Amino acid sequence: MREGLRAALLLPLSQIRVICDYMGGGFGSKGGVGKYSIIAALFAKQLSRPVRCVLTRHEENLAAGNRSATLQKIKIAAKDGRITAIDHTSWSNAGQGRWVANPTGPTNTLYDFANLTTKSYRVVTNAGSLSAFRAPGYVEGTFALESAIDELAERVGVDPLTLRRRHAASQTDPRTTKTYSLKRLLECYSIGAREIGWSKRRAGGTRGSAPHRRRGIGMGTQIWGGGGGPPAYATVHFNSDGTVILRAGTQDIGTGTRTVLAQICAEELGVDLDRISVRIGDTEGPYGPISAGSLTLASVGPAVRLAARDAREQFLGAAAGVLEVPRTELRMERGHIVSKGARTPISEVSKKLENNTVIGKGSRWPNPESLAIKTFGAHFAQVEVDTLTGEIFVEKVVAVHDIGRIVNPMTAASQVQGGVIQALGFALSEERVVDRSLGRVMNADLEWYKIPTVLDVPEIVVRFTDRPDRRANNLGAKGLGEPPIIPTAAAVANAVANATGVRLRHAPMTPARVLEALAVIQ
Repeated sequence: MREGLRAALLLPLSQIRVICDYMGGGFGSKGGVGKYSIIAALFAKQLSRPVRCVLTRHEENLAAGNRSATLQKIKIAAKDGRITAIDHTSWSNAGQGRWVANPTGPTNTLYDFANLTTKSYRVVTNAGSLSAFRAPGYVEGTFALESAIDELAERVGVDPLTLRRRHAASQTDPRTTKTYSLKRLLECYSIGAREIGWSKRRAGGTRGSAPHRRRGIGMGTQIWGGGGGPPAYATVHFNSDGTVILRAGTQDIGTGTRTVLAQICAEELGVDLDRISVRIGDTEGPYGPISAGSLTLASVGPAVRLAARDAREQFLGAAAGVLEVPRTELRMERGHIVSKGARTPISEVSKKLENNTVIGKGSRWPNPESLAIKTFGAHFAQVEVDTLTGEIFVEKVVAVHDIGRIVNPMTAASQVQGGVIQALGFALSEERVVDRSLGRVMNADLEWYKIPTVLDVPEIVVRFTDRPDRRANNLGAKGLGEPPIIPTAAAVANAVANATGVRLRHAPMTPARVLEALAVIQ
């Protein structure tokens, strides 16, 4: 944001300060400055007055940009129960923009294929430009890839889960040949299969709650980045009353960033969580990355840990002089300085330090060059399809993720639940209707652009492998922002195919498209 304003306003960075205490709905479109922000800033500069910019729902729909429409073609072959070759070509609508997501990313990286060819084309049209939308390209690409793998499994008479396992065991990134820092995808498969009842899945599905309803189970696999990296910085400051101020230059877009950063700091310092004040979202603080790309925790978290460790060592060094105890005999524990036979509250020691300021600093170290740091996951879905109306009812989704250490189980589960719900919108209802003659969006409101509501949310079971990735960073954690949205739509599509024998290749899978597909096979 600040860099964009600097270029637009022609001001030095020292004269621009961006404060963003809280941000909602930052799923990609708020990763940059935006024309509306520049307009507001220009008005403020010219008028020398504060300016507030509030977009209407219609304006917001247009200003946010578009998720890329894609056309994908996959050729896939198998022999003796293994995939022998795959060819994936994609065309992505870039509108009038320069950037475009690549849907072939999952095909290039997810499985170990003996023969692989991918091609990706950017198509310029007279329509709105693209914006990133939570795991750009990978949602669409995974929908196509995982549907094709399921269809192949059915053709060759192999269980879809078994076929995936045969190509998911490798511990080497097929694109770079680097070893994964940690990969527990097979464990994700086992956990998810058990939770969904995969052993009870039947080819051709089962009868649903009524004679005209069919029930099916499907799955999809996910790969994404999430390893984070530099630059990211943090400071930890001890106050004279023993409380702590943690500063970092990132933002909280609803993921619970403040909470997890405070937890990391509290764990390292040995103090209670309520003793820590987290100050983020201000360019006056230490530099941090934008909250996008599943970067935040894996980038800023390790910097916070090092800053807290530095502050702890400084504080204990100063406390050694006050308490007249060798530094090597001191440690911090539950808000106290602990030595042999003595426990002194940190607040008491802080008062005696007088003007001895303790400010710890930490920075994110580079990732190991020899390792590929990725996140993995598997989603399983159970659906019921009404063959008379074409409606798809998602009854249950099991989401299992391998993202290293889980710092806060509640916020992590919330991330997954939100991602699954967003993915259901992509799978079943969300679609921009564009006038092909004018290039105008015809449903730029929430009446006609259908997003899931609370009545559309199925049972969502969230599980984690929860194994720290100790080779990735000092925290052992990786990003979770985008992985949960990636495999859900594919799992739903495969469940629908299992239930009805109909393969839907167009998202969203609306009732009209379901009925059209059913009519073809009938």
